Amino acid sequence: MRQVWQALQQVQHPRNSFRAFESRLHWHCHFIQKFETQPNIEFTDLNPGYRSFPWQNDEQHLQAWRNGQTGIPLVDACMRCVAATGFLNFRMRALLVSCLTHLLGLNWKLGVEHLARYFLDFEPGIHYPQFQMQAGVTGINTIRIYNPVNQGYDQDPTGAFTRRWVPELGEVEDKFLQEPWKSGRAVKILGTHYPLPMVDHLGAAKEAREKVWAVRKRADFKSQAKAIS
Repeated sequence: MRQVWQALQQVQHPRNSFRAFESRLHWHCHFIQKFETQPNIEFTDLNPGYRSFPWQNDEQHLQAWRNGQTGIPLVDACMRCVAATGFLNFRMRALLVSCLTHLLGLNWKLGVEHLARYFLDFEPGIHYPQFQMQAGVTGINTIRIYNPVNQGYDQDPTGAFTRRWVPELGEVEDKFLQEPWKSGRAVKILGTHYPLPMVDHLGAAKEAREKVWAVRKRADFKSQAKAIS
């Protein structure tokens, strides 16, 4: 890290183009130092207000998420990809966590070690804080509940990534690839070769927002959030 930072100081190009990269170097060290001083965030919610959060307890949903069989194409493609290659970009990692915690309503602790085993760039000081941040249990970060259908069309507009990792949907039209339950061609596939979606992603997201904000509005939660740096 020191060598990378020193090399960055020698760059002659306009520094503005490197500010984002330099800030990531600072955040990298920040999170690792934070983990060294608070190693319990590997096991407990950073904000105590979430320790009584009404998580679901559905083993079938958990196994489907782990195996890339949720019936939500982009989510399944991401899980299968990371299982095979050990890598996903930041947005797709966040999508997997959002699906686990927000759409399926499962405790982040049930998925944090599963992905840790896959990531080739696994770093505990980065992984656990980022996982909690995306799950929304820090209490100090913006809640991001991803719509996996919209993300699919936005991030994989040609469908190449989804089709590579979810070949069961090979015959589905492009316009329905991220929501095959709307395609007439998928009638023989869904429920046999590829599962129906385990949840209604729009309804599940709405329910998740209501639960999250019910906690975040509490006075005790707000006071605990102020103590977190």
